[in-house]
Amino acid sequence: MKKNIFLAFSAVIALTFCVESNVMAQSSYKIDVSKAKYEVKRGHLDLGGKGQNEESIEVNNFYLERNGKPFVPVIGEFHYCRYPSQYWDQEIKKMKSGGVTVIATYVFWNMHEPKEGEFNWADDSNLHHFAQLCKDNKIDLIVRIGPFAHGEIRNGGLPDWLYGRPFEVRSNDSEFMKYTEKLYNEIGRQLQGLYYKDGGPVIGIQIENEYQHSAAPWAITYSGAEREYTTARRDRKITQVGVGINDSGNEFKDYGQAYMNGLKTMAKKAGMDVPLYTATGWGFATIINNGSIPVMAGYAFPFWEDKIKPSPFYLFKDIRKTPDYAPVSYITEDYPSIAAELGTGMSVLYSRRPRVPGESFLPMMVRTIGSGSNGLGYYMYHGGTTPSNGFYMYSEGFGLSNKSYDYQSPIREFGNTGKGFYELRLMNNFLNFFGEKLAPLYPVIPQTNAQITADNNATLRYSVRSDGKSGFLFMHNYQDHVQTKDLENLKVAIASTAGNIQFPHSGTFTLKSGSSAVFPFNMKFGSVEFKQATVQPLLNFSNNGKNYFVFFSVDGIKPEVVLNGKIKTTVKNASSLSSEGNSVISGENGKSFEFTAGNNIFLIIPFEKALHTILVGTPEQQYAVISKALVLENGNKLDMISTGTASWDLEMYPKTALIKTDEAKISPLKNSEKIVASWNITTQKVTPQVKISQFDDRHFILDAKDLDLSKLNDVFVKFDYRGDRAICMLNGEIATDNLYTSEAWQVGLKRYQTALKQNEMYFYFMPMLKDAPYLEYLDKNVLPDFSKTKEFLEIKTPEIIPEYKVSIEFNKIQF
Repeated sequence: MKKNIFLAFSAVIALTFCVESNVMAQSSYKIDVSKAKYEVKRGHLDLGGKGQNEESIEVNNFYLERNGKPFVPVIGEFHYCRYPSQYWDQEIKKMKSGGVTVIATYVFWNMHEPKEGEFNWADDSNLHHFAQLCKDNKIDLIVRIGPFAHGEIRNGGLPDWLYGRPFEVRSNDSEFMKYTEKLYNEIGRQLQGLYYKDGGPVIGIQIENEYQHSAAPWAITYSGAEREYTTARRDRKITQVGVGINDSGNEFKDYGQAYMNGLKTMAKKAGMDVPLYTATGWGFATIINNGSIPVMAGYAFPFWEDKIKPSPFYLFKDIRKTPDYAPVSYITEDYPSIAAELGTGMSVLYSRRPRVPGESFLPMMVRTIGSGSNGLGYYMYHGGTTPSNGFYMYSEGFGLSNKSYDYQSPIREFGNTGKGFYELRLMNNFLNFFGEKLAPLYPVIPQTNAQITADNNATLRYSVRSDGKSGFLFMHNYQDHVQTKDLENLKVAIASTAGNIQFPHSGTFTLKSGSSAVFPFNMKFGSVEFKQATVQPLLNFSNNGKNYFVFFSVDGIKPEVVLNGKIKTTVKNASSLSSEGNSVISGENGKSFEFTAGNNIFLIIPFEKALHTILVGTPEQQYAVISKALVLENGNKLDMISTGTASWDLEMYPKTALIKTDEAKISPLKNSEKIVASWNITTQKVTPQVKISQFDDRHFILDAKDLDLSKLNDVFVKFDYRGDRAICMLNGEIATDNLYTSEAWQVGLKRYQTALKQNEMYFYFMPMLKDAPYLEYLDKNVLPDFSKTKEFLEIKTPEIIPEYKVSIEFNKIQF
């Protein structure tokens, strides 16, 4: 017995030692990037084209090039038909403020041709006007022309009148192709003069969507009947609902290739001649071989899956060799990895309600870019409201919202920004200003990644993109549906052709739960070479002939820049010393500091300030603007939008002598760091003329007939409730709706102001039931105690929130 006890005790000691050794081993990581190399292949793709003034866009097998230089597109989905056209301009400006460089939008066939032969391109369906506004705002456009779109639209965008016709939809049937050709000709005319070759914004056309992969249900059906899907019958056994994996292949791929090739030929014949053609690449969908970029997807919170589980989309890998939702139908080495649908949000079903936290967005993008992708596409980036004709709904139905397409996106249904908007902007700015350096760098994945599963929260998730000598270290500490913890006492050693680099330069660092970082090594910024830095690049710009670089620090990691060699610098609010023949500049976390080396000036700001930083001005004279108000460039002015508060601060870097406005009081502020110019802006506080009364425990009545928005940008009604669902009714129709997902519901009134002058708005709430199928999706802290009740509804006092807008001018003269 004693011997057994001793052996058992020894086993426990040995197991404990092994666990401790593994934990200790996982504090230090090593990776060799010295052999990182990639041969760029050109000329094999039927893509690329010329613009005006010798401009060009080309595609090789690794990245895109604009005017001969690598660039990384940041693509944000915004459906013009789901937002009032009178506000498109401001919303496009918001997207641009968020760092989006390309807007993607669907053309929903059934909205433009609800009756056969009668096309509608007016008002909120005015594609030409939307494209013109993109041109005016200097933002590119990719038009997703179908014929099938999906987008949670009725029939996936196919018109009802196609149902039952004696041919197969989404097929080479001559009758179906005849109708599609009419659609393409109409779209081609709408975009005439706005293509890239004409100096316009339309750089890309997506052909079809998820072809031979996914479909939508036909809305024409019967209760209890098996659903019919918008796909040719031959493709039904390989067709699924939503985005997923097809590991059985496609016996009809040759037929599919002919269909896709025919659509591209038809699109070009209709005038849609652009540098970029895209097609769904995930889940063995059929692309146009060598004639389209196979765009990728990643949804960590899908509503179409029947199980809640951690996703693989936060695990680093060589994403080009092994795309998400592989296997795929094409040779991966022939194409760059560019995403079209990374899930920055999600729709919800009545029975399944995944809540997508804004903090989930940035780590996914760090993982995706760190894995070798050279283009990000956000679906959705801007939410909206699906149109209806009375109670005829254009939404897909089948448990989805009837009206709301908020999608929990960075910019929400009514134009208000969510948390994810600001965090995503950090990555967007990095790609916009440093994409030329990044795009040619090859992804190197450490061996430790092979052992990481989605539920592993103890091992550092990281990768490196490098050319063998220089590069960027990518890492994050987030996983959907798993609680992560701070990873402490970390070190990462990188072996390169220029020698060994260790992050940090000395000591260790902590990667806090939910955080991420992108750090450079052996990288030149201007004429200054960083040997390494534990700060992340954000902006690069010029002002009065000087080069400015803005970086930001990450909480838990000491901000430090190691310059290669002994460099003469001038430092503010930081320390400078010499170490091993290099210059080391160290700052404090949570504080800004600056250093100058020759004609290059470097500003390092805390993470929280970086969230609210935007670049404005002309190419020769630009400024970093820092403000918790949303800043939009509007010609030679800045529009500042503040939700809920009439007072906010503004900082500008480098310092400017003067800002002015007739719409608010401007007060200079003392800044202890003395690096930026600071002001407080206070506008007149407005109490909106909105009355809201509670009729009973489920009904509220809103009276806004006297609403005056002359001094406001919008007014939001916020309901902090716990229940099943809510409906907003106006003038006898559904204005919008809400399926409860654990967060408060906000409705903007600006778009309804005309109707509100003659009508009251009604809000109707339904209680959460004890046996509701979606309860497992809700946050635990909002779940009621059902032990004594079968239903629950709680509605706190509604809030009326004003949104202010002030336009300012600034004098482009430094102190």
